[in-house]
Parts: sequence; structure tokens; C-alpha cells
Amino acid sequence: MSQLWTRYNESLLGIRTEPEPADAIRDPVEPWKGEFSAKAKNPDNFRYSTVGYHHVRKILRELSLGPDDVFCDVGCGMGRVLCLAARYPVRKCVGVELTDRLCTIARRNATSLRGRRAPVEIIGGDAPRADLSEGTVYFLFNPFGPETLQDTLENIRVSLGANPRSIRIVYYHAKYRAAVDNLPWLAPLQEFRSFGGHPVVIWGNRAA
Repeated sequence: MSQLWTRYNESLLGIRTEPEPADAIRDPVEPWKGEFSAKAKNPDNFRYSTVGYHHVRKILRELSLGPDDVFCDVGCGMGRVLCLAARYPVRKCVGVELTDRLCTIARRNATSLRGRRAPVEIIGGDAPRADLSEGTVYFLFNPFGPETLQDTLENIRVSLGANPRSIRIVYYHAKYRAAVDNLPWLAPLQEFRSFGGHPVVIWGNRAA
């Protein structure tokens, strides 16, 4: 049933975000993890996976995205979450992805997406070093380990000095949420469960 639902949504949207053998970046232990990249500060990137369509839609509804929002998917993979966010009238959608092959697919999906209402940009690079200074909403589907998570959050914090703004950080399947809970510049805003039971935690930056 889930595969049929995925195929229905992909056909409706004009995108493809399910892995196929022709796209595979194979690792003997973790398919879709890919080889270690010289662009990565830490070797803790996780294998490619994505969020079910009904989960993504629930999260996006909770966020109540507005026209001034820049939605940033950190570890965007093939761009499923990014494409659904781009159907909202936000200012911009930005995907950050370490693996070149996945960046290519994400760009293709952004181009073919039906019903797009916002521009989409894909940044190929390591999240701790990428330019994250435009984002107002950062989405993470457990894309990497605690070291890269901490470095990415520090990257976002530093960006607030150059571009002061209110932000939200959305962590789906929050495996390393303690790394976020302990940061003094972030405050918890909301927590709920996805349809599959995974925790979704949202933080916002504290007033300076």
C-alpha cells in the first residue's frame, strides 16, 4: 500500500525520489550511503532515505509556512521534502546535499515538479560549511551523526550574527535531540509524533 501511495504521489507531482539501480551509490555495508567525500568535515553521513508523503504533509501543515520563509532541507537527498515545501508560496526553498549524484536528481526533480510556487536551489556541499544564512526554517531528517549535527547548528548560529532573523529548526526522527536541547541559543517550541510514531521536535532561536 505504501509503495502504491508513493507512486501515486510521484506521478501527481512529476518527480521521482525512490532509489533505482541506475541511480545507486553503493556501499557494501550501507547501500546509498556513498563513499566518503573530501567535502565532509566528519565521516558520519547516513544512508539515503526519505520521509513518507503523509508524514511530510503533516509536518508542513504544522509549520504554517509564510511568504517570508526560506525553507532549508539539510541533507535533502533527491528532494522529496523540498519539492513538497516548494508547493507553498514561500520566498525560497534551499536543499543542501553532500552527494553529487543525489544533487543531480534533486535538481531534476525541482525542474519537473508540478505546482511549484517557490524557487528551488540545491547546494552541493557539507552542511557545516555550506551557506545557511538565508534559512528561516531548517528541516533535518536525521541526516547525519552528532558531530556533523553540532557543527551544522553552529554554522546556523554564526549566520544569525551576519543576518539576524527568527528561525525554526525541525528535527524529524530526532535521534540526537540532546545535541540540540543543550544549546542555550535555542528554545523548544513544539513536539509531536508523526503518523509512524517518530518524534518531530521544533526549536526556535531565543531573542538576543
